Amino acid sequence: MREASRAGWRAEGPVERGVLWVLLDVAVAYVSAVIAIGSSDHTASVAEGPVVERACAVVWFLAIAGRRFAPVPALWAGAAATVVAVAAGLPVTNASLASALALSLVLRVLAPRPALELAAAPVAAALGALAFRPESFVPALVVHVVAWLVGRDGRLRREADAVLRERERERVLAGERARLAGELHDAVGHAVTVMVTHAGAARLLLGDRHAEARQALVQIERTGREAMADLDQVLGLLTGPGGRPPDLAGALTSLAAALPPAVTAELRLPASLDALSPTTAEAVRRLVQESLTNVVRHAGGARVVVELRLDADAVRVAVSDDGRGGAAASGGGRGLAGMRRRVGRLGGTVEAGPREHGGWSVRARIPFVPPKEAA
Repeated sequence: MREASRAGWRAEGPVERGVLWVLLDVAVAYVSAVIAIGSSDHTASVAEGPVVERACAVVWFLAIAGRRFAPVPALWAGAAATVVAVAAGLPVTNASLASALALSLVLRVLAPRPALELAAAPVAAALGALAFRPESFVPALVVHVVAWLVGRDGRLRREADAVLRERERERVLAGERARLAGELHDAVGHAVTVMVTHAGAARLLLGDRHAEARQALVQIERTGREAMADLDQVLGLLTGPGGRPPDLAGALTSLAAALPPAVTAELRLPASLDALSPTTAEAVRRLVQESLTNVVRHAGGARVVVELRLDADAVRVAVSDDGRGGAAASGGGRGLAGMRRRVGRLGGTVEAGPREHGGWSVRARIPFVPPKEAA
């Protein structure tokens, strides 16, 4: 019953509660209540007759009239009125319609298991009370079986409609992602391509002169091409599943090689990084990339150590430098916040702060999920 209690006594699915539906329920409730007890020439009344008869008629009326607003309480109340009427020796001639109509709605708007757990006891009680009255039991059984079939069919149709709506939503989102990817590629891709082309042309014009300038232009070209590769990878995530897992070791080596001369980097990597899932590997690469960018921006001349360690349940990343820009690196830019968001989405944590003997350190722990388990 724990799952049933979590589901609650409220409808989880859509329920028609328009004025016409409510008025129809009120009309059915009135007819069902007044013919509930006695022979064909007798009607139940809230003003006349035994107290039990009047009370049961009121409960049946309320159960049917209010079933769209509280289907589970309506089911229990309608079944309880039937049990009380039988226990009082009153004939029941409305086929326990109150519990049957509420049963149909409960099965339609609640998940199957909670619905069955919540409906089993009241339905069994109502039918059990009528079991020794064939003239009342057979109609009640038929009505409840029909209600069960109608409710199950309604739930199946509701679930099928939900699947269709979700597929349509995914189709619209896929189209929007494709449009966004195209816009990004056209705008950013053009700018980066022009930058790389101009850098290459300038390098050729310099010839063998100005070695340092030529080296800087080579770095601009290389960084531009890597930026285009990153852009293509990100756009691939927007438009569909990625391809092969990224070469993390190669990507980190390229990042270290692209640093300006004033910044040197040492990579301390495990013998193999193949156990990392593509998502985790991409998060590690982005973390290291942003950390190195911060070093270039804020640390001045510095030596950077990038260390990766694979534990049994996580990959640990540490990027530390001995530069002078630790305080500036914590100045509230978007880089560190972006690191924390990216790693946080994977259940990891990021810590950043100044080192004891100068410099800055970024440390992250990302839960380790091998590719086969992640799939």
